[in-house]
Amino acid sequence: MKLLAIAAVALLALPVAAATNGDTGPSRKNIETLVSRYADLDLFSGTVLVADHGKVVYADAFGEANKDHRIPNRLNTSYNIGSIGKTFTAVAIMQLVDAGKLKLDDKLSRFLPEFPFPEKDTITIQQLLNHSSGLGDYMEHEDYPRKMAGIENIADILPLIYTQRPQFSPGERFAYSNSGMVVLGAIVEKISGLSYPEYLRLHIFAPAGMIDSRLTQENDVLSNRSLGYVLTPNRGRVTNVRSIMPASADGGLHTTAPDLLRFDQALYGTRLLNSNSRQRMFTPVGPAPFYGSGWFTKSINGHRAVGHGGGAPGVNAEFRRYLDDGYTLIVLSNYDLGATPLAEEIEKVLFNLPYALPTQADADFAHAQQFADSGQVGAALPILDRLATAEKPHVMSLYMAARLRIVGKTEVEKALPALTRYIELAGADAQPSISAAWWRKGNAYELLGRVADARKCYETALALDPKNEEAQLALTKLRDTP
Repeated sequence: MKLLAIAAVALLALPVAAATNGDTGPSRKNIETLVSRYADLDLFSGTVLVADHGKVVYADAFGEANKDHRIPNRLNTSYNIGSIGKTFTAVAIMQLVDAGKLKLDDKLSRFLPEFPFPEKDTITIQQLLNHSSGLGDYMEHEDYPRKMAGIENIADILPLIYTQRPQFSPGERFAYSNSGMVVLGAIVEKISGLSYPEYLRLHIFAPAGMIDSRLTQENDVLSNRSLGYVLTPNRGRVTNVRSIMPASADGGLHTTAPDLLRFDQALYGTRLLNSNSRQRMFTPVGPAPFYGSGWFTKSINGHRAVGHGGGAPGVNAEFRRYLDDGYTLIVLSNYDLGATPLAEEIEKVLFNLPYALPTQADADFAHAQQFADSGQVGAALPILDRLATAEKPHVMSLYMAARLRIVGKTEVEKALPALTRYIELAGADAQPSISAAWWRKGNAYELLGRVADARKCYETALALDPKNEEAQLALTKLRDTP
């Protein structure tokens, strides 16, 4: 499953004052207003659940699970949760640690001696868990598109992994690895003697009381299932049945918001793990300070959070646990990018921070961004140009339209006035930064053969931000060019 970072689509939205509820907890009214706005703008279809120490303070569902048959999403609708499944693999591994059947410093070769590369004698279980093993992504294998439809289990994926040489020495750096998680799933199968789906059923779903959770493929029969929907250039939506990746130990299990809350609550006790293993799982120990063992970690104004996101065509989900406050946030969507931006804003409500209600322009921009991310630049540019030339320009649309033209080396001349306007309108703390905009402007001039203008842009970018490495490299390249 593709990684979705814990970050929102950039919105130039209507600012709203910080949410307050007598400082006693999250405001149901503010959450309800926020979620409803996302749904009304067709930015969200799915289920949202917010709990405070296990007690549900907000839960509702929006949109349709099946658009052809007009079946609505409900609280018990089952969604593909993408890479959130990695947290279940992490729990399975830590259960085996609790049982004394493996140690985190065990080498890969102990369990999978057939692994074809010498790194098997140095890669540890811990490195597989925190994405520092050096293994890559089997979905990027040249044979994956052809074999994807035939993948039904971990054994079908391992041959792809076994022909991809590790990308770097174990422990050297963080590199998100779907292959590493599938290898961990293979280890779970080897030690337990169970298939990975059966292990989940017996050792995680059953003890946690997760009655509506399955690791199942998209062509399997599953009640209350939502279909994923992908945006089309005519602004319609089609199902993801031909594009969704097979489910495995790296993600793709189907579950409901109430079941994820049961999983969350089981992790507070000892039904799944002892307290020491739980703490180890949530604590970063590798090269990345933001990732533990199968869990992302972060701090919101000093409030610790752990969780994971999931994303694939027609799939987006967020599961976040706020350790110091007892809050749980679950957002499950059957739209691309349907969950993450909304979860970011709900999180602000939880901690009484200013949040934003999206506008129609924000919704249009988000749709354009989806087109751009999927390579449909021809569908994205007309939307961005309309937003950028409105009476009140949508500032991010100015930058994105320019970037797409520069990267695609098409209509580059149109990028220059767009970047000039972005530099005029964007604030000092804008992202992308004003320095980045000057660097992009230099790129445009360089493509047009106007080297002197390009050099001035790169120099301006560096004057604004001396740490702008892209501008420094571009300027050095120009100086070294005869």
